[in-house]
Amino acid sequence: MEPKMEIEVSTDECSTGGCPNCAKVAEESKQNEEISFAFLLALVPVISLTFFGQMGLL
Repeated sequence: MEPKMEIEVSTDECSTGGCPNCAKVAEESKQNEEISFAFLLALVPVISLTFFGQMGLL
């Protein structure tokens, strides 16, 4: 687990979305969600084939 760094940022910048730290965190979060979704989509055929194979439908 990574240690959390505390960064002092004025609340005015964060509330308007102009904070560079907030923008960076939002971009990283978006990339992580895209990677997770791509991984899930890649597993769907494997899960489907396994399920139907075990049911004897293939």
